[in-house]
Amino acid sequence: MVKLLSTISLILALVLFPPAALALVSNNAVPGDVTYPIKRTLEDIIFAVASIHPTTKAWFAAARSDRRYKELTILITQGKQAENTLSELVEQTQVAADQVAKVRDEGQKERLIQQLSESIQKYDQGLQELSPPPSPASPPLSQTPQPVITPQPTTVLTPAPTPSPILAPTPITHPTSTPAPAPSGAGPAPTPLQQSNDEEKQRQIEEARRKLEEIRERLEDTHKRQNRDERRFQREERRQQTGEEKRDDKDKEDRKDKGEKDNLKDNSKKNKD
Repeated sequence: MVKLLSTISLILALVLFPPAALALVSNNAVPGDVTYPIKRTLEDIIFAVASIHPTTKAWFAAARSDRRYKELTILITQGKQAENTLSELVEQTQVAADQVAKVRDEGQKERLIQQLSESIQKYDQGLQELSPPPSPASPPLSQTPQPVITPQPTTVLTPAPTPSPILAPTPITHPTSTPAPAPSGAGPAPTPLQQSNDEEKQRQIEEARRKLEEIRERLEDTHKRQNRDERRFQREERRQQTGEEKRDDKDKEDRKDKGEKDNLKDNSKKNKD
């Protein structure tokens, strides 16, 4: 009964709430899966809705970078083709950095920059762990082990003293050959094609790590430069306000002095009259 109820609930969810069902089904999809285009379409829709505000747009752009990184991790772990996803990770991270730079709220921008910088460091560490190890040097060609001849001592029988000494034949032990043990512990050498693929994958990962680090450095440098410009602008504003206040004070003093002089003139006239 419970199983039947669960089945009916699932059918109703698929019929009544297709967007939610599609999002649930395609959430863990990776490039090559049937539901992956659905996942990307839903992302585009959400990104369009989030674009109404710079902060939400920047936040979701950074979240899309995390998604590309998770997909890349799954693809590399499963040994699948991941070159396009690796490129998308770099491109999406650059988009996120550009969107974060457009946020005007300094508090929100500070948090977004910190989150994105930490994410880029996580990407770098993960890519370093996923990078294939360098191929070992090719071992020398194996040689056929040559038998090692171990000489054995020759046994000589001493004849017993008898009236008619008869020498017994001396048995000679023939040398035996002991084959040298073959080297153990050496695994199968990688094929040239596999070695070439690993080197190319390692080169692509290192290139992506370099670009991600450049994005992080530019993002932090831009933020520092904007902070310097903001502080300089604030100092200039304070300087201007201070100058205006001084001018206002001077004007007040001038008006006060003029008023006092006018009062003195009026009093002098009254006294003469």
